[in-house]
Amino acid sequence: MDSALLARANFDSSSYDAEKEREKAEERERIFERYTQGRSRTDDIEPWEEPNFSHYMKKDHYGFIHEKPIPMEPVDKKSLEKKQIKEKKWLRMVKHWQETNRMPEDLKSRIWKGCPDSLRGQVWPLMLRIREIKQSNEKQHGPNMYERMKEKARRKSPDIRQIDLDVHRTYRNHEMFQLKYGVMQQKLFYVLAAYSMFNKEVGYCQGMANVVALMLMYLHEEEDAFWALTSLLRGERYQMNDFFTPRLPKLFRCLDHHMVLRKKFIPSVHKHLKKLQYEPTLYATKWFLQCFLDKLPFSLALRVWDIFLLEGEEIETAMAIAILRTFKKTLIKSTDEQLNDFMCRLAESQLDEEKIIDNLSEVLLDLRRQRMSHLPKPTIIEEIKPSESLSTLPSNKKIVVRNTNHFTPVYETTV
Repeated sequence: MDSALLARANFDSSSYDAEKEREKAEERERIFERYTQGRSRTDDIEPWEEPNFSHYMKKDHYGFIHEKPIPMEPVDKKSLEKKQIKEKKWLRMVKHWQETNRMPEDLKSRIWKGCPDSLRGQVWPLMLRIREIKQSNEKQHGPNMYERMKEKARRKSPDIRQIDLDVHRTYRNHEMFQLKYGVMQQKLFYVLAAYSMFNKEVGYCQGMANVVALMLMYLHEEEDAFWALTSLLRGERYQMNDFFTPRLPKLFRCLDHHMVLRKKFIPSVHKHLKKLQYEPTLYATKWFLQCFLDKLPFSLALRVWDIFLLEGEEIETAMAIAILRTFKKTLIKSTDEQLNDFMCRLAESQLDEEKIIDNLSEVLLDLRRQRMSHLPKPTIIEEIKPSESLSTLPSNKKIVVRNTNHFTPVYETTV
């Protein structure tokens, strides 16, 4: 090919690339503008998206809207008084925690028994250390970090289309997220968009939307949900980051470790599932990715999240074994079809929550005694290419080294 033809080919290629970038930028701006405008009468609204009085008759304690009306439970005066006394005790301990920045020792055992739903909005931010994480990042990178990331996402985020798609299918049966382009959908979209620029190692990955939506149910403020997500992904206690990086390395480590634990601690279940070729990927993938959200009844999932935020990542490992141990008798008698049906219906089942939490406690103790509650360390350190982020990596090769004392998007050291 002569130089003139080569130059023409290069020009056509660059023009095509420029046109594609322009189209992406226009699409990104259109999507952002829809969330900025919010809900409009001109939106194509499905009947189920429009709240009416009957929805309030079908709403449960947590805000989920069911197909049929939920019977009104009679008010038990003694139970109500007992609940109020419990909440007062919790309030005193939470106040002490806020004033001293130290969790009262007896609060740990109370969290295992279940945090009052009305106080999760105060307790979860303390366990997630939201205030400290925000201060640490803004001290290092300047004020108004969240707003700056939102604005940067509007200009540059490559994940906006996928975020928009996922926002519209996240907890649509919940009163907070039912309204298309409603206030809570706006908050969910903004948090995910901002985080896609804050943590370029992850960007956005499906599965994050449900976690952020859960945070918004109880924290309400979108910026608090942003820093909560930062704590969950980059915090030493939770280390969820590699669940959402390319190739999902932590997920596969969890699945492999789960297989080892299954064989050691519940060999009869392991043998039966192995015989049926019912691999952990078929039932445990979302257990680990979303810490059991959508895979257990919501009330039990909240109990698990209370304990997860207290104890950290080892709870996911222990809970997966606790579920199999709890339903051991059912599992070892099931066919592959029955197993699949059982796992799919677990979230809709009436479960003995106290029994499952007791099993979780026992399994966690067993794993800690055997020093198997944490995942084995990764055997391969992956090199990463330079990418634009708050801390832009130079062009020479880097190896990611997470500094768990801070919460910035990328930590690196030259090798």
